[in-house]
Amino acid sequence: MKKVFFLLLPLILFACEAERNNRLTEKENSKEAMEKPYLVMVSMDGFRYDYIQKFKAKNLERVFSDGIRAESMIPCFPSSTFPNHYSLATGMYPKNHGIVSNSFFDPSRKEFYQIRDRQKVEDGSFYRGTPLWVLAERSGMLAASFFWVGSEADVQGIRPTYYYRYDSGIPNQRRVDQVIEWLELPPAKRPHMITLYFSDVDSKGHKHGPDHPETEKAVLQLDALIGQLDERLSKTGLDVSLIVTSDHGMQQVNQEEVILPRRLAKLDGFEKVVQGGTQWAFHSQDSLLVDSTFERLKKLSEDQFKGKYVVFRQEEAPEQLKYDDDPRIGQFLMASISPYILSTWGYPVIPGYHGYDPYDCKNMHTIFMAKGSKLVAGKVIPSFENIQVYPLAAKILELEPPADIDGSIAHWDSLGVWK
Repeated sequence: MKKVFFLLLPLILFACEAERNNRLTEKENSKEAMEKPYLVMVSMDGFRYDYIQKFKAKNLERVFSDGIRAESMIPCFPSSTFPNHYSLATGMYPKNHGIVSNSFFDPSRKEFYQIRDRQKVEDGSFYRGTPLWVLAERSGMLAASFFWVGSEADVQGIRPTYYYRYDSGIPNQRRVDQVIEWLELPPAKRPHMITLYFSDVDSKGHKHGPDHPETEKAVLQLDALIGQLDERLSKTGLDVSLIVTSDHGMQQVNQEEVILPRRLAKLDGFEKVVQGGTQWAFHSQDSLLVDSTFERLKKLSEDQFKGKYVVFRQEEAPEQLKYDDDPRIGQFLMASISPYILSTWGYPVIPGYHGYDPYDCKNMHTIFMAKGSKLVAGKVIPSFENIQVYPLAAKILELEPPADIDGSIAHWDSLGVWK
């Protein structure tokens, strides 16, 4: 009996969470909002730009043919999950929206933000910008999120009317079903802006590498779900647009040679060293320590480790990275060059990784497609930066984007994507 209970416990907890999120009925769409279109924006984490062709994802190919699609979409640097999902949500570079990496140190607060710290993830004061769901809610339009970075936090004191705390155990089919259930609510309670997230392709890409059959299997499973979602959306009879995209791609890494920064320089004196597989960020107010460590690591990068990593001061970051002017970035950054990994322990190294400079490593690029009543069909557009998704989404929803975003509707107007 106990075994049965523990097997059922996740379903019981999910049912409670679902009930909590669908009980928020005191809020309603304004009359103006009820007349506006709907948008479902889907992210398949870690979905590399070439996976559709590589693994013959036929449903995504079909959806692509019904709308506009990009040759690839360029993530922001670092090409990691949290900064890029929040760039998609805000139309801003990480240095402007504040989520500069999956984990970072905020020297003004003396606090460390990291993706597995629920208290920090749900603290809206870490997040800048105006996410799409906040834009919608402030405009009198209900929004919903089945996971998205920032959607669990009270950004500007606002969360989506319907949202879930992240739980990887919730089945993907249930997530799709929930989107349709939201769209079947009465017009006053029906969300117009909906986000939906899947992690499977990223997880398999990390564990097995981007070329492995397990990664292919994950791609095809999500392909089937997107095909199902597309068909079910068309049957609602609503003016629903669909965006399918991702945060970054995936790279097969060099598992034979690992870079160990702590063996290259003495780092104990730093206030904080934020360690990741592709970037280490260094924080210290001791200028002598910063200068000496930087110069040592730089010399090694030019001699012994040429072509394997770079170091740059925040104010000297390559212009295309747009990665400066935020204390959360640190005094300087050490960034590995694909396919190398930075590590604290050495071996073994997982075969798949991301986070690299997307202008140096095209395997960081991801997919973008959109279809709906406002968009032409069958148009392929050049690769573009993901900050441009926000103004497109805002126009689909007939909302005015904030003036401080980095994206621009002029980008889309110049491409001739509108009907």
